[in-house]
Amino acid sequence: MMKKLISSLLMAFVCVGAMAEQDTKEYKTFVKNDHHVFYCTHNGIHVVVDPTEGGIFEPNITVINESGHDFVFEPKKIKAYAYAIPGINSKSARYRTERFLAKGDTLGFDKDELVVYTPEKYSKKRTKTMWWSDFIGELVVAGVESIGTNDKRTEYWNDVRRDRRIQDAEDARQLEKARISEGYWRANTIFNYSEHEGFIAIKSVHTQYLILDIPVDGENFHFLIDNNKKY
Repeated sequence: MMKKLISSLLMAFVCVGAMAEQDTKEYKTFVKNDHHVFYCTHNGIHVVVDPTEGGIFEPNITVINESGHDFVFEPKKIKAYAYAIPGINSKSARYRTERFLAKGDTLGFDKDELVVYTPEKYSKKRTKTMWWSDFIGELVVAGVESIGTNDKRTEYWNDVRRDRRIQDAEDARQLEKARISEGYWRANTIFNYSEHEGFIAIKSVHTQYLILDIPVDGENFHFLIDNNKKY
């Protein structure tokens, strides 16, 4: 009898714990430029995830505080995941779960944690990518310019245009560094009746659906972002 009572109490404890872990917050969308923006309001805190500008791998996140108190928001604690098919290690197929998720079927899938870049690492990655793109483009243009008449006047103007392209590319890289430095989410105290916004960058994978866990003031806001969700 005592064993049955203890067993029943343990089962009740497990069930209550499972219920406590369920996310009862209500998640909604609004429309921006024909696409859906995802948001949630809970205990006076509003969290908005806007993937309409940078896509799901560079989402803009806004936190609005109407909770009645101040708190520190630490974006480095944000976690990003993609659904994956268990047992399939091929990266070309691992994230192809769209037909199941479109029906709301998430049972049996794994969740793979994705890399969320620091501002510094993302700045290096972006500018390096831009440099290689510009370098390859310059090789192509130089090859085209080398075809034809190579008189001194033509060579001079080719050099002028080349220098201008190199300077324009460097200016673009500096603008990108400034954009990341100014716009990337960093830790901030969010005072009552104030808001902060910024973006984070996530290493891209083959997926239509991105899961974002955003901890704000002791609560976890759990978003399922649909990359193709249009109005």
